[in-house]
Amino acid sequence: MTRPGSEVRPDPEAGPSGSARTVLIIVFVTILIDFVGFSVLVPVLPLYAERLGAAPHQVGLILAFYALAQLIFLPAWGWVSDRIGRRPVLLVSLFGTAVSFALLARADTIPMIYLARILGGFFAASIGTAQAVVTDVTSSEERAGGMGTIGAAFGVGMILGPVLGGSLATLHPKAPFYAVAALASLNLVVAWVKLPETRGPNASPPRWRELAISLIPIPIRVLGAVHERRTVLFLYLFFHLFTAFAVVEALVTLYLALSFGATELEVAMVFAWIGVVLVFTQGYLVRRLVVQSGEPRLVMIGVTAMGAGLVGVSLAPSMPWFYAVGTVIALGNGLAFPTFTSLYSRACEGEQSGELLAESQSMATAGRIVGPYAAGLAMEWWSPGTPFWMAGVMMFAAVGVFWAARRSLLAGPP
Repeated sequence: MTRPGSEVRPDPEAGPSGSARTVLIIVFVTILIDFVGFSVLVPVLPLYAERLGAAPHQVGLILAFYALAQLIFLPAWGWVSDRIGRRPVLLVSLFGTAVSFALLARADTIPMIYLARILGGFFAASIGTAQAVVTDVTSSEERAGGMGTIGAAFGVGMILGPVLGGSLATLHPKAPFYAVAALASLNLVVAWVKLPETRGPNASPPRWRELAISLIPIPIRVLGAVHERRTVLFLYLFFHLFTAFAVVEALVTLYLALSFGATELEVAMVFAWIGVVLVFTQGYLVRRLVVQSGEPRLVMIGVTAMGAGLVGVSLAPSMPWFYAVGTVIALGNGLAFPTFTSLYSRACEGEQSGELLAESQSMATAGRIVGPYAAGLAMEWWSPGTPFWMAGVMMFAAVGVFWAARRSLLAGPP
């Protein structure tokens, strides 16, 4: 294992070194445990909140408040990771995540749930920093496969987490939350023992004005043209795609319960199947298809599939259909997101990669603010299925934007 504090850097003329492969494995395990903790909540927390009297828009606000805290603070964590290293940022993030889940386990009112998720969002630096770790140890040719490692961890977590959450909820409504707190603590221990540093401290003096700017929400900075045009286009598309996809994360559990009387365990099994498809797609399929088809084409195919799957949610006549609908959504997600992130990483300057990748996650979380709340209102005002066909239309629109702007998005370094 690489000694903590030393750097693991890619050799552009060769495949990943043994040290780089070790780092990718450790990142996979770390993110896996983190995603298991997150996905435990997917089939459980919306229904738990509904039993406490939450309306659909309030259920959407659970994810929106979590996303709001991420939106404000995640770029700052990326800035810090570029200057003091990835390892300490990940350790602090995981410690705070464990604390937030412990608070959630004690929550018995909607405001307490909101508070726990806001705290979780504040410390949620792990995804952006993990992507920066992958950037540190892979060459540009290996980047999509490296990002797929994170996606595969998400997929495995989507298999284990929902099943664990749905099963524990049959024992006691709060049992999944205590389990999440324990898993988050385990995640911290694993990272403390196994995770090496992949980027040494930045030798140049910190420019505190840059940190202050990083606290300005990314959508405001995009409107102010802080970045060059290509970066702005990428960041907008992160926002657009995740606004649509957040509808699934926030409200599909509630939709299945309202429309088909689904229990936590039944919803969990659907999400577990989605996880199986994600593991296959991001851990195996995307690495092979990217060689044959190229990243831009996979982005368009994947986003189109997600659009079709989201429309299918509102049209499915019974619970068994959601295994087919979930397959389409998961295939699209598995093809589109790692390849799109890989394309974006090529537009990031080396010395700012952590901050810029964190900014992309902030745009994604901005979508997780707008999407769930708007979808919850649509569910209340019109029908339970309305948010899903609206999200599907947004996905189709994103394909059009990507195609129209492809020359700028795929241009070489500025």
